[in-house]
Amino acid sequence: MEVKQINAELKWTHCGQKHAYGDSHYECEIHTQEELEEKDILLLVNNGRRLPYEEWKKRYGDINEYFRGYYTIVKTNYGYFYHGVYPYND
Repeated sequence: MEVKQINAELKWTHCGQKHAYGDSHYECEIHTQEELEEKDILLLVNNGRRLPYEEWKKRYGDINEYFRGYYTIVKTNYGYFYHGVYPYND
């Protein structure tokens, strides 16, 4: 197994609910000059079991899959922006 060194700085901009009874949002700016694969980004932010948004949307009718949550990753001028969401569950 090859160990890969990644030169990146993580800046968490939000972790948790934005309002009462709302979904939990985890937003992170990943500052790097490197091209990163999605699996490496998910390891950096400790994504857990969240699904890619498009996959999550396809499984919307399955309550177990719905509560797994979803994530999006966007390439930016500073590196990447990660946004993970866990739907509110009371």
